[in-house]
Amino acid sequence: MKRIRLTLLGLLAFAGLAIMPAQAAADCVPGNCWGAVAYGPGGAWAYAVDFGTRGSASRAAQGRCGGRCTHVLSFHNSCGAYATGPYGYGWGNAGTRYAAEVRAIQECNARSPGCAVRVWGCTTR
Repeated sequence: MKRIRLTLLGLLAFAGLAIMPAQAAADCVPGNCWGAVAYGPGGAWAYAVDFGTRGSASRAAQGRCGGRCTHVLSFHNSCGAYATGPYGYGWGNAGTRYAAEVRAIQECNARSPGCAVRVWGCTTR
Protein backbone atom coordinates (compact mmCIF):
# COMPACT_ATOMS: atom_id res chain seq x y z
CA MET A 1 0.00 0.00 0.00
CA LYS A 2 2.82 2.40 0.88
CA ARG A 3 4.50 1.66 -2.44
CA ILE A 4 1.30 2.48 -4.34
CA ARG A 5 0.97 5.79 -2.50
CA LEU A 6 4.57 6.73 -3.29
CA THR A 7 4.05 5.80 -6.94
CA LEU A 8 0.88 7.90 -7.11
CA LEU A 9 2.62 10.85 -5.46
CA GLY A 10 5.46 10.59 -7.96
CA LEU A 11 3.02 10.48 -10.88
CA LEU A 12 1.14 13.51 -9.57
CA ALA A 13 4.37 15.48 -9.15
CA PHE A 14 5.44 14.55 -12.68
CA ALA A 15 2.04 15.55 -14.07
CA GLY A 16 2.35 18.92 -12.33
CA LEU A 17 5.73 19.51 -13.94
CA ALA A 18 4.41 18.43 -17.31
CA ILE A 19 1.66 21.05 -17.33
CA MET A 20 3.86 23.97 -16.19
CA PRO A 21 5.23 24.71 -19.68
CA ALA A 22 1.71 24.63 -21.11
CA GLN A 23 0.64 27.28 -18.62
CA ALA A 24 3.62 29.45 -19.49
CA ALA A 25 3.02 29.03 -23.22
CA ALA A 26 -0.50 30.38 -22.76
CA ASP A 27 1.02 33.63 -21.46
CA CYS A 28 2.59 34.68 -24.77
CA VAL A 29 1.53 35.01 -28.37
CA PRO A 30 4.05 33.68 -30.91
CA GLY A 31 5.98 36.68 -32.14
CA ASN A 32 5.87 38.29 -28.69
CA CYS A 33 7.39 35.78 -26.27
CA TRP A 34 9.91 36.50 -23.54
CA GLY A 35 12.34 34.21 -21.79
CA ALA A 36 14.88 34.65 -19.02
CA VAL A 37 17.90 32.90 -17.57
CA ALA A 38 18.64 33.50 -13.89
CA TYR A 39 21.89 32.70 -12.08
CA GLY A 40 23.55 33.27 -8.77
CA PRO A 41 26.30 32.22 -6.37
CA GLY A 42 27.15 28.61 -5.77
CA GLY A 43 26.08 27.42 -9.21
CA ALA A 44 22.44 28.38 -8.88
CA TRP A 45 20.58 28.74 -12.20
CA ALA A 46 17.14 28.42 -13.76
CA TYR A 47 15.24 29.49 -16.85
CA ALA A 48 11.72 30.37 -17.95
CA VAL A 49 10.35 30.75 -21.48
CA ASP A 50 7.19 31.81 -23.26
CA PHE A 51 5.93 34.64 -21.11
CA GLY A 52 4.05 37.69 -22.31
CA THR A 53 6.36 40.25 -20.67
CA ARG A 54 10.02 40.60 -19.76
CA GLY A 55 9.10 41.04 -16.11
CA SER A 56 6.97 37.90 -15.88
CA ALA A 57 9.72 35.82 -17.51
CA SER A 58 12.32 37.26 -15.15
CA ARG A 59 10.17 36.64 -12.07
CA ALA A 60 9.44 33.07 -13.20
CA ALA A 61 13.14 32.30 -13.72
CA GLN A 62 14.02 33.74 -10.31
CA GLY A 63 11.16 31.82 -8.72
CA ARG A 64 12.36 28.55 -10.23
CA CYS A 65 15.80 29.27 -8.79
CA GLY A 66 14.40 29.08 -5.27
CA GLY A 67 15.53 32.58 -4.31
CA ARG A 68 19.22 31.77 -4.89
CA CYS A 69 19.61 33.65 -8.19
CA THR A 70 20.80 37.23 -8.05
CA HIS A 71 21.06 38.06 -11.77
CA VAL A 72 18.55 37.71 -14.60
CA LEU A 73 19.20 37.92 -18.34
CA SER A 74 16.16 38.18 -20.57
CA PHE A 75 15.56 37.52 -24.27
CA HIS A 76 12.71 38.16 -26.70
CA ASN A 77 11.65 35.79 -29.51
CA SER A 78 15.03 34.06 -29.39
CA CYS A 79 17.28 31.83 -27.30
CA GLY A 80 19.45 32.67 -24.33
CA ALA A 81 22.32 30.72 -22.75
CA TYR A 82 24.53 31.14 -19.70
CA ALA A 83 27.99 29.57 -19.32
CA THR A 84 30.45 29.53 -16.43
CA GLY A 85 34.10 28.69 -15.83
CA PRO A 86 36.26 28.74 -12.72
CA TYR A 87 36.87 32.50 -12.97
CA GLY A 88 33.96 33.98 -14.88
CA TYR A 89 30.76 33.65 -16.84
CA GLY A 90 29.30 34.48 -20.22
CA TRP A 91 25.88 35.20 -21.66
CA GLY A 92 24.64 34.68 -25.20
CA ASN A 93 21.45 35.62 -27.02
CA ALA A 94 20.74 34.47 -30.58
CA GLY A 95 18.16 32.99 -32.92
CA THR A 96 19.08 29.37 -32.15
CA ARG A 97 20.13 27.41 -29.10
CA TYR A 98 23.46 26.54 -30.71
CA ALA A 99 24.29 30.17 -31.57
CA ALA A 100 23.31 31.36 -28.08
CA GLU A 101 25.49 28.67 -26.49
CA VAL A 102 28.45 29.56 -28.75
CA ARG A 103 28.17 33.23 -27.78
CA ALA A 104 27.93 32.38 -24.08
CA ILE A 105 31.01 30.13 -24.28
CA GLN A 106 32.99 32.74 -26.25
CA GLU A 107 32.17 35.48 -23.75
CA CYS A 108 33.00 33.20 -20.84
CA ASN A 109 36.27 32.00 -22.40
CA ALA A 110 37.39 35.64 -22.64
CA ARG A 111 37.31 35.71 -18.81
CA SER A 112 38.03 32.12 -17.83
CA PRO A 113 39.25 28.80 -19.21
CA GLY A 114 37.14 25.65 -19.06
CA CYS A 115 33.72 27.21 -19.62
CA ALA A 116 30.56 25.13 -20.03
CA VAL A 117 26.93 26.01 -20.69
CA ARG A 118 24.91 25.73 -17.51
CA VAL A 119 21.45 26.66 -18.73
CA TRP A 120 19.67 27.68 -21.92
CA GLY A 121 16.14 28.37 -23.09
CA CYS A 122 14.34 29.27 -26.33
CA THR A 123 11.02 31.01 -26.72
CA THR A 124 8.27 30.03 -29.14
CA ARG A 125 8.50 32.16 -32.23
